[in-house]
Amino acid sequence: MRAFTEAMDDDFNTPVAVAELQSLARELNSAKAAGHGEVAAARAAELLVLGGRLGILQVEPEAFLRKRPLRAPAATAQGAGGEPAAPLSDADIERLIEERAAARKAKNFKESDRIRDALAAAGVVLEDQPGGKSLWRRG
Repeated sequence: MRAFTEAMDDDFNTPVAVAELQSLARELNSAKAAGHGEVAAARAAELLVLGGRLGILQVEPEAFLRKRPLRAPAATAQGAGGEPAAPLSDADIERLIEERAAARKAKNFKESDRIRDALAAAGVVLEDQPGGKSLWRRG
């Protein structure tokens, strides 16, 4: 925390301040990997406080990654009349992912690929995980 504060006091030296945040993140990840939960929690709390001073790290990662893009992706899905289709809601995306999983389970790979392509056209990035689970985020 001291290095961050000194950097900010040094004419708002954000490169050094951000480097300190990265150092804290490394310490947090190392402590977490080593099973030192208390140290990891302390580093996480410190990271959030210092990030808050810069106005960053204030949104949960899951929520941040699922935010709608500020502008539509270049290849947007088209509606019936050629106009841009309405953006998919989180519930729509979850439903399509479930339909895709069912198609994959039934070995209907053509339908599975069609759903994945439709999601990609709507700006949704899928990340297939072991065990058949798919994570998603807006691209």
